[in-house]
Amino acid sequence: MCEARVYLGGDDGEKEIMRDVVLVQPEGDAWLLVSLLGEQKLVRGTISRVDFLKHTVHLSQPEEPAGES
Repeated sequence: MCEARVYLGGDDGEKEIMRDVVLVQPEGDAWLLVSLLGEQKLVRGTISRVDFLKHTVHLSQPEEPAGES
């Protein structure tokens, strides 16, 4: 099996946001993550790295335009 773990990086480092991911699909400015058991999560960000040996996908949080909070 080739499931992946997905990590989201931000100012405070990376944290795992989902395990056993079998699908990463673009959805506008976000990514739809789907697990082996059908769990779905929509995450905004950009793919910064995919490591096939470690079965990991690394996302970076999107930069917010100046003046937005």
